[in-house]
Amino acid sequence: MNLFRRKAVDHVDHNPQTHGHSEADLRAAYERGRKEERARHKRSPFLAMGLVAVALIGGTSLVLAAKEGSFRDGGALMDAGVSTAAREAVPTLKKGAEAVQDSLSTDEPASSNQPAG
Repeated sequence: MNLFRRKAVDHVDHNPQTHGHSEADLRAAYERGRKEERARHKRSPFLAMGLVAVALIGGTSLVLAAKEGSFRDGGALMDAGVSTAAREAVPTLKKGAEAVQDSLSTDEPASSNQPAG
C-alpha cells in the first residue's frame, strides 16, 4: 500500500491538430465552464453579513479578554455592555413603534373615487 507515492498519470497531448479543436475553441469552452461554475456557487449576502458579525463579536471578545486580563473579566464587561444596550434600546423601540402606529391611525384612507396617478 503506497499512500504517499504519486500515481502515474498518462501524458496528455494538447496539440490542436490531434484533438480537432482550435485554441479559440478550447479557450471559449474554458470560459463557459468558469461562468457555469460561478453561477452554481452563488454567494449569499446574508450569510456573508452574518459571518462578518460573528467575526466582529469574536474579535471584540478577544480584545476585551486581552485588555481585562482574562476571558472571564472580558466576558463580564461584554455582558454589562449588552445589558446596557438592551435596557436603552427597548424604550426607544417602543417609542418608535408608537409613533408609526399613531401616524398610520391618523392617515386617512385613500378614496376609491379618485383616479390613481
